[in-house]
Amino acid sequence: MKKDLDLGWFDLKKALQDTDKKELINIIQDLYRYSEENRRYLLARSIDTNAEPGILEAYREVIKNEFFPEKWHGTLRYSVAKKAIRDYSKASGDFAGTMELMLFYVENGVEFTSEYGDIGEEFYQEIYSAFEEFCTRLETPEGKTLYAGFRERLLKIRRKTKGMAWGFGDGIKLRVKEIEIFFEDAQSDS
Repeated sequence: MKKDLDLGWFDLKKALQDTDKKELINIIQDLYRYSEENRRYLLARSIDTNAEPGILEAYREVIKNEFFPEKWHGTLRYSVAKKAIRDYSKASGDFAGTMELMLFYVENGVEFTSEYGDIGEEFYQEIYSAFEEFCTRLETPEGKTLYAGFRERLLKIRRKTKGMAWGFGDGIKLRVKEIEIFFEDAQSDS
């Protein structure tokens, strides 16, 4: 007999295949009750996120709480905020919602440094890296359809980051300009 730690996905899969629907629902219910993270994931995976905006909002709250916790003494954990984005994307498959969370992460980073002053190089690298990933995805065929909805927010980020330290503001300014040129060229090609 294998020890619990030696059991893997295939062992679990075999056991679940022999389980009836009612018991599977009970297992999922237990997982749902086990943690808030499980609840968010199961809801995003199972319910149309366009029909139920509260699902996306739950992930937005995770991100916001890392930058601006309800209780003042918090720890800014990039990994928690970025995991919320990954979890939502994986669970829902909602590209537009994932893009929304990515830009929301950047907006919170910009607001954080505006509120608390110059942070440090690692902070700016983390936020700029997320911004770069957002822009790269925006330039994809799927992302192109979303540009109009994000344009004003991109321009606002550019305005708010003007003169920020560590080359952050300059990097944002340049990347937003590249995005504008990309979409002007795409529009003239149409």
